[in-house]
Amino acid sequence: MGKNSCSPETLKEIFEIARSISSVPDVDALLKRVDATVGKLLDAEASAIMLLDEDRKNLNYKVAAGEKGGIAQKMNVRVGQGVAGTVALEKKALIVNDVTLNPRFKNPVEQETDYMMRSALCVPLFIDQEIIGVMEVLNKKGGGGFTENDKDVMESLAALVSAGINNARIAEDQRNFFTHTLEILVTAIESMDKRMAGHCWKVAQLATTLGWHMGIEGQDYKNLYYGSLLHDIGLLNIRCGLTLTEGIITIRDRDPEMNHPRLGSEMVRSINLLKGAVPIICHHHENYDGTGYPDGLAGDTIPLGARIVALAETAVEMVLGGVPEERIQQMIKMGQDTRFDPRIVEVFLREFCDAKV
Repeated sequence: MGKNSCSPETLKEIFEIARSISSVPDVDALLKRVDATVGKLLDAEASAIMLLDEDRKNLNYKVAAGEKGGIAQKMNVRVGQGVAGTVALEKKALIVNDVTLNPRFKNPVEQETDYMMRSALCVPLFIDQEIIGVMEVLNKKGGGGFTENDKDVMESLAALVSAGINNARIAEDQRNFFTHTLEILVTAIESMDKRMAGHCWKVAQLATTLGWHMGIEGQDYKNLYYGSLLHDIGLLNIRCGLTLTEGIITIRDRDPEMNHPRLGSEMVRSINLLKGAVPIICHHHENYDGTGYPDGLAGDTIPLGARIVALAETAVEMVLGGVPEERIQQMIKMGQDTRFDPRIVEVFLREFCDAKV
């Protein structure tokens, strides 16, 4: 870390930041957590983290702590301007312990406020040797200046922050990819028949509403969402005749229809994020009395999520088929103990109007 070593207290602070970085899922939360610590760690009056914008001509304040932090966050600094802009341009750390001796280091924030910058320490942030922004602390408390040891500490923190930003961006890209992939899959399922438009989304909406009223939460809730959204993905693997009449699937050849739950579960089984949805997809056509398919499961041996989707899909199909609400409730009630779990029927009948099928 350089010629000067960090104190045990400083090393402990850096370790805590490193540990927190690995647990923060988004960039903004990460930067706020780091910035809250760095000013205290280096005994500075103010601190800031700035990231380059898309055209790489300006640094935008992402977080800023200190007396004028709120004002600073509404501003930006041009690359090459002030201490931060110089570091972004030259891509190397900079200590300036008497700003008055060099007017080119005047902080742009001073032009908008009465804040006086006396000293500054700023280091670049890199990802894959490409600069993405800077970290800065201002005005060493007690009237002293920032040291080489301070710079070493800041550069160590900057490396951690850069790694955290990179991890958060990769995670966000993965979430974005996953979300859009789901949308593509659902669009493909629903495009099999124009009358199926909105089917998957509505089933997911109703199923998760029922699940919420039944106290399902956390990972089980996510599994229910993914399982209900993709419950009919197996239809994409069927190449023989399935049609839709009044919004309800009818079968010219029943074997493919009976196979689509198992086909769908096999399609997503190897995707880690969807493993919890596999039983829901596979068993959403089981009947509560054991007469369903593909495995003839009965009662509580049917996964709860699958029992919820079974009812939700039936209700949505009737809605899409133009069946009146009163008739839908009658049909669902008639199916309790045979097609549907009576506990889910009870929740559906009680909350149907709120579910917005």
